[in-house]
Amino acid sequence: MEAVRLAGLDNENILVERAKTDDNAFSILYDFYFPRIYGFIFKRVGGKEVAEDIVSAVFMKAFTNLNSFYPQREASFSAWLYRIASNQLIDHYRYAGRRPTVALENINEPGDDRQNPQIDFLRQEERSLVERALMSLADKDREILTLKFYAELEPSEIADILKTNANNVGVMAYRALQKFKAIYQKYE
Repeated sequence: MEAVRLAGLDNENILVERAKTDDNAFSILYDFYFPRIYGFIFKRVGGKEVAEDIVSAVFMKAFTNLNSFYPQREASFSAWLYRIASNQLIDHYRYAGRRPTVALENINEPGDDRQNPQIDFLRQEERSLVERALMSLADKDREILTLKFYAELEPSEIADILKTNANNVGVMAYRALQKFKAIYQKYE
């Protein structure tokens, strides 16, 4: 089955159609997309438990709404799934009051001398500044930068998710990056 889901868009669309009536077909889609969606979410929220909860919600929503996915109307299943993930992140931040959290697994254990504490402090400070600057951006600007730099998606994939064209993605990303830089420099 591995070859079926990696062979191309046509085979993926066939698999998605099968998944509408066959849980095993959806399991194949889940196994393939889980690491990608988890990585995308984790880089945004920073905490394992929170990321797992959001990813669970993404796949539950995808599973329950799979009958509303039509390859003729959507660019790809991947774009549709990332759009669900982006919407779940927006909901998460809306309900969390836009407060970034520090995950327990990101805190060093006492006596952990594998890293220089000063370097670790500087890295955490840098991450905090980046997160603050990202959280200060408008939702659309934050979303495009996250899709481009964290999820490392191609402009065409981002265009599918945002329902725009690939040329517009480049302009939007450039403008969002300029806004990010201006905000980041204020925090430094």
